[in-house]
Amino acid sequence: MKKKTDSTQASQPNRRGFLQATAATVAGGYYCATASPTRAVGPARGFEAKNEQPGVGFIGTGIRYHTYLGKQAMRYGPCVGIADIDSVQAGRALQVAFDEHRANKHPLAIRAFDDYRKLLDRDDLDVVVIGSPDHWHTKMAIDAMRAGKDVYCEKPLTLTIREGQQIYKVMKETGRVFQVGTQQRCEFGLKFARAAAIAREGRIGKINTVTACLGGSRVSGVIPAVAPPSSLNWEKWQGQCPEVAYREAPEIQDVEGWGAGHPFSRAHRYYRWFYEYSGGKLTDWGAHHVDVSLWALDRLGDDAGKVTVDPISSEHPVEFVDGMPTKDDQFNCATKFQVELGFEDGLKILVADRADDKGFDNGIMFEGEKGRYFVNRGKLTGKAPEQLEKNPIKEETMKSLYASGKVPVGDGDDNFGANMRNFMECVKSRETPSSDVLSHNRSMNLCHSINIALRLNRKLTFDTKAEQFVGDDQANTFIEREQRAGYEIDA
Repeated sequence: MKKKTDSTQASQPNRRGFLQATAATVAGGYYCATASPTRAVGPARGFEAKNEQPGVGFIGTGIRYHTYLGKQAMRYGPCVGIADIDSVQAGRALQVAFDEHRANKHPLAIRAFDDYRKLLDRDDLDVVVIGSPDHWHTKMAIDAMRAGKDVYCEKPLTLTIREGQQIYKVMKETGRVFQVGTQQRCEFGLKFARAAAIAREGRIGKINTVTACLGGSRVSGVIPAVAPPSSLNWEKWQGQCPEVAYREAPEIQDVEGWGAGHPFSRAHRYYRWFYEYSGGKLTDWGAHHVDVSLWALDRLGDDAGKVTVDPISSEHPVEFVDGMPTKDDQFNCATKFQVELGFEDGLKILVADRADDKGFDNGIMFEGEKGRYFVNRGKLTGKAPEQLEKNPIKEETMKSLYASGKVPVGDGDDNFGANMRNFMECVKSRETPSSDVLSHNRSMNLCHSINIALRLNRKLTFDTKAEQFVGDDQANTFIEREQRAGYEIDA
């Protein structure tokens, strides 16, 4: 469906002018002295002219819209619309967009929709930024690509292994540019990129063991069934998932910190601790630390072989039977876990909530024949990192980490904003972004495999090329899920 263009919309940049604009040249070093990132303000470099600016739309405007997606994306072009099925969230997001438009002198012509498909109908929309709950990512991304839009989607990209196959298939069919919101590959002062380069250059010899700690999922206790908030379309929020009663705690438990201000519930902020909608810490932080572990060791190609997935220990808040939770009145994702990934060449990656014997609960430790080193968002430490000042990483090694052969550069401190900038530049150049769909799918496949092994409480073998489990019919039933009528993913 084509939407009529009114006089206000006509003053915004046109798609042809944007797509014909040449890509801006980026330059910068691999080090940044500031530990606490601050974002740059005003129009981004190379996107100052109106015909350089894409029309941006947002689907899902919760926490990530306010902490990263909204203000970052609107530095590259005006917001033409937002879509959210919670009217309170939509109102907050709309106010942020108006404020950014005033600051950047964009027209105040922003529409809010409760159905994201109406946003996708707009002719002045070039790129879509998806920050919805995880179980909606795939359907929204596929619909956006088929509507001719390029896509930036928050991690974790998928709910199941099958969804990754569907997104990649449609991306190839449509030729759209697609960036996944895993900022660790290019932000945080490039600490993780340098950690990957240290491994690639063999500075601690052959790496035999990696430990990736993610923290544990939350415990809620019983959450009472109540009527959903009048602002939230609960039936639609559930999407492909089975329709169940809405649940919400009577008081707000988290009054400060990340995501504070919402009561425990099946929806905002806390949906991530239900397997129905997400995958707990394995897909939340696994999309970061498991991804970087595999990326550093060049295990994201189609030749990673068969990987054993051994759940050494785990704890869930509720009992599981045949991989399914027996209660639906509280969080159900693993709160404690130790799972060993075993590769055919002897590499072991231990994925755990914490590693008390090694002294950390969030980050990655690489151990090789000639030493070890550690990285998280706050530091990169060890003998090999200490030697970088006198023996820097080769520029070619850093570039080789990215499909485009270019190291993404942000506009803020600590390379903040590089992931969004890389996406917007790739929309112009049509190059492969730093966090592409194919490599992200391969890291997520192992995260999903870990969750399946935890739920079934047995050792599995995952064939990374065939994308299925070896000799385990029950495990293979978890590769995809039955979807509720009217919300099926068609691809």
